[in-house]
Amino acid sequence: MPVMTDHTHGAAGTGRRADVETVRARGELDWEDAQDFGQRLAAALDRRPRLLVVDFAEVTFADSSVLHGLLVARRRMAEDGGRLVLAGPLRAAVRRLIDLAAAGSHLPVAPDMAAALRGDVPGSPV
Repeated sequence: MPVMTDHTHGAAGTGRRADVETVRARGELDWEDAQDFGQRLAAALDRRPRLLVVDFAEVTFADSSVLHGLLVARRRMAEDGGRLVLAGPLRAAVRRLIDLAAAGSHLPVAPDMAAALRGDVPGSPV
């Protein structure tokens, strides 16, 4: 069972802007965890941020239900004029899921959380 932590937003004193939401996950994320993960994403989306950073650096496995949640969140962000960025580095199993689903063009990945918050996402328009 994964430990999902640090759903934060606009935290004063952290250098984050009020229009940025972050959702951090770690461990193995499978079908059983996808509903909780989706609820965390939905809570972040409800605050209508301009940028939603999903920190996947400590996620060791994710299945298609989690990928679906990310793609739905990305679509909602785009519809509202915002961006969703995954913060890495991504583990091999997570990268493989994204590659096999051909979802890489829809889910920009920053090298780490700091880069994601700066908008430093290789190959992604700002």
